Amino acid sequence: MTKMLMPALMLAITTTAAAQLTEGKVVYERKINMHKRLPPEAEQMKAMIPEFQTSKVELQFNASQSIFKNLPEEENQLPEAGDGGGRRMMFRMGGGANDETFRDYDKELIVESRELGPKKYLIDDTLRKLKWKMEEDTMTINGFLCYKATTTISMFGMGGGMRMGGGGAGANADSAAATQARRFNIPPEQKVEAWFTQDIASSAGPDQYFGLPGLILKVVIDEGTIVYTPLLIDTQSKAVVKVPTSGKKITREEYRKMMQQQFQGMRMPGGAAGGQRIIISQ
Repeated sequence: MTKMLMPALMLAITTTAAAQLTEGKVVYERKINMHKRLPPEAEQMKAMIPEFQTSKVELQFNASQSIFKNLPEEENQLPEAGDGGGRRMMFRMGGGANDETFRDYDKELIVESRELGPKKYLIDDTLRKLKWKMEEDTMTINGFLCYKATTTISMFGMGGGMRMGGGGAGANADSAAATQARRFNIPPEQKVEAWFTQDIASSAGPDQYFGLPGLILKVVIDEGTIVYTPLLIDTQSKAVVKVPTSGKKITREEYRKMMQQQFQGMRMPGGAAGGQRIIISQ
């Protein structure tokens, strides 16, 4: 009798221990397919830029809060462009180097610290939940059993400019964003698949992806145009989750208008949903 009960007891203990994982840190690799972001008229640029650009981002989380930010990295610089003009291209991916996104899931609050030019801004807003559809597929990621969920995102909303998410800021802003999206070869709607684990009791995830019954470990956007994969999953260390306080407080609408002006001033086609931009310098 005792021997028969042991496997069930061990399973119960293992399940309970897994469910108690509620805080930690994940370092993701963000990989963007640059060539898929080039419109047909910029086909010649494929010889000037690598197909993929990668960077590292970090998510610290606990049971009810998270903070997401870029990790320090050197700016990618390419040699002279193929037209012989002596130009070089510099890539800045994922917005400002010191951008941070704080979320409180219980209070449905988001606070974003954003760099735009030499200035920093703070945006307080309400969390806009994504509508996830649970799928039957499973995958093991870094030893964690993960389940698949899918959604469709719009280019308007949460991060300002052409970032994707819920919420709107008026017809004029949406129209301007749509025009810029066509210019940068970004479809109005994109499919997203997320892989989350119920072994870690947090609804957090990288970038703007959250709201599932477990931590999101992998995200695939637009059939692989942008992919987040975990490089490190640390559930033993205590998470450091603080609300950003540095920057001038502005509204979402004000920030979006400034982002629209920035996109309109860009000189070359390119860019991606995560705030990526291509800058040409002489």
